[in-house]
Amino acid sequence: MKNLDGFFKPKSIAVIGASRTPGSLGKMFIESVVKYKYTGQLFPVNPKADQIDGIPCFPTIESLPDQIDLAVILVRKEYALPSLEACGQKGIKNVIVITAGFKEIGGEGIEREEQLKAIAKKYNQQIIGPNCMGLINSEEEFSLNASFSPTEPDSGSVAFISQSGALAVAILEFAKNLRLGFSIFVSMGNKADLKDIDFIEYVAGQDRTKVITLYQESIEDARNFLVKAKEISHQKPIIILKGGKSSAGQKAASSHTGALASSDSATQAMFDQSGVIRVKTIQELCEVSLAFSTQPVPGNDNICVITNAGGPGILATDAISENGLQMARLSENTIQQLKETMPEEASANNPIDMLASAGHEAYAKCTEIALQADNVGAVMVIIVPPPVDTTPRKVIETIAEARKVNPHKPVFFVVMAQHEHEGGELDLVTELSIPIFDYPESAAQAIAAMRKYDKWKRKKTGNIRKFKVDSVKVRTIVDRLKNEKREHLFDEEVREVLMAYGFPTPRFTVAKSAVEAIEFFRKLNSPVVLKIESPKILHKSDTGGVKVNLTSEEEVESAFSEILSNARKVVSDEEIKGVMVQEMIKGGREVALGMFQDPNYGPMIMFGLGGIFVEIFKDIIFRIAPISDVEAQEMIESIKGYAILAGARGEQAVDFDIIVETMLRLSQLITDFEEIIEMDINPLLTSPVAENTKAVDARIRIKL
Repeated sequence: MKNLDGFFKPKSIAVIGASRTPGSLGKMFIESVVKYKYTGQLFPVNPKADQIDGIPCFPTIESLPDQIDLAVILVRKEYALPSLEACGQKGIKNVIVITAGFKEIGGEGIEREEQLKAIAKKYNQQIIGPNCMGLINSEEEFSLNASFSPTEPDSGSVAFISQSGALAVAILEFAKNLRLGFSIFVSMGNKADLKDIDFIEYVAGQDRTKVITLYQESIEDARNFLVKAKEISHQKPIIILKGGKSSAGQKAASSHTGALASSDSATQAMFDQSGVIRVKTIQELCEVSLAFSTQPVPGNDNICVITNAGGPGILATDAISENGLQMARLSENTIQQLKETMPEEASANNPIDMLASAGHEAYAKCTEIALQADNVGAVMVIIVPPPVDTTPRKVIETIAEARKVNPHKPVFFVVMAQHEHEGGELDLVTELSIPIFDYPESAAQAIAAMRKYDKWKRKKTGNIRKFKVDSVKVRTIVDRLKNEKREHLFDEEVREVLMAYGFPTPRFTVAKSAVEAIEFFRKLNSPVVLKIESPKILHKSDTGGVKVNLTSEEEVESAFSEILSNARKVVSDEEIKGVMVQEMIKGGREVALGMFQDPNYGPMIMFGLGGIFVEIFKDIIFRIAPISDVEAQEMIESIKGYAILAGARGEQAVDFDIIVETMLRLSQLITDFEEIIEMDINPLLTSPVAENTKAVDARIRIKL
């Protein structure tokens, strides 16, 4: 982990490019540092000024005192590199480069950024930026606003790491209106040196930070990010708003997996595997962060809603269900206690509708009863102002006092149509450390995020199993393709790879003639499937290259001739290697396994319902390899078609153990051979009996 105290806890700061000109960046920056009451020493650098706002200036970097902890470069782009060089010569190890005009503009900017990195490496410097907005540390001991953000965040327990300066301003403004406080803020800019994971590791070690939030547009060294984020997520929640889409690389037309992979598949897989909570909007980022920073995580999915109006209670019920939560079933004892508290016309069932006449004492009593119910994981309190003879603020204050009977259960407040100037209830977010939302949907979304995180933390790690395989045989095949400059394996080679790694496969042969096909049919003494064998025919069924359920020698002979005739319409005889004859596997439920190489994340594994409609239904899920047995099982259970595999309408469930094993064998194969860039097993025909599960068809493409 990199030590970033020199950035966030500096005892001295040199501002290179400080200015006396009103409205200039150099002037705004000095004003921000002073206004935020920075406790260390400030050294403006400006050759044309003796002082700025009463602070003595230095004409050059060389004239600065020794042992400066942090330098901030604000000069024009043509002076940025010489300034960084001078900082290096002066021994300044921590530098924020605010200046723009680097790789974000392309062309010469890319070269300029490479030069910046070379200078930093030469002097062993740590760089934030370039093209960034700076940083803020709200810790009272330092009170550092080394940024030009127009919004000063409230002090709190959320760390915010942003790649975009402009978007960061919007988030800080929204958060301030929500009363969400930050411990640390940093704008990373181009991330020429220090990157997301460096800041995540640093803030994870800060006691003041309870929640880590990010806005990202790109993720560098994704595998390192995955490993470290997974470790840190077990300590503190990481919430990410991801802008832009990661590239999934070039997809070959031959690959179902490549065709099915959206540009964001790898990113989502990484977040799921690392326990990162992904949000879709600025509002969701702030509201979920508010919930985590103020409330304990709900112990279960059962939510109790308390309201003074029926409509919001119904909306809350819908939102709870839509977010994968459920309305708590209240016991007869709890319902009776509630009835004794409320008017006869009120509803004691969940959602608890106390009617518009409910005052703060009724709210508090009902909340206390709900919190005492064993099966209730969290309580959502909805207030539609104006409550009778009270205010939302009074209701919240009274409930906050009453909830002390059970402080380990969270309470989420929804104040609809709130007017802060009338009640000032939003100030209670800070005063009482409670979350207040505008609508039930926002509260439900935040609760769902907390529950998802809690389930991830409790999840078993699982094992990445290693099987005894014949990797030498696969290496021979891969090397042969490289020598022949051939990307696609013949079907026979694919089967050899599958058998070398222990995949369950049907018996097969490649016949050069109808006579050979009939001979194999006789040996099997069971129905067969015939498939054209040609590297130029990738989708066999589309060209009439597949015949199934052949039960007689006459059918085999006829099918062989028809397949060859169809093939010759699209390829030459030299491009036809024969016809594969394979035992017919009947019955079962079809699933698909696959992989593709993502340029940033490496090998990605796909699982979903299979067959010829896999690209239509797209009931699939991706994970980054290698995967554990627990992750493989999760992938199976995550698809919509899981109920089909588990035995819908009285059917037996398929043998999941053999599916998991097959997925783990695929994981091992593609991590052993990085040359494999695309692979499909479709269908993997599954069955309640493990021995009847077979990889019926497969394709493999390698990188030459």
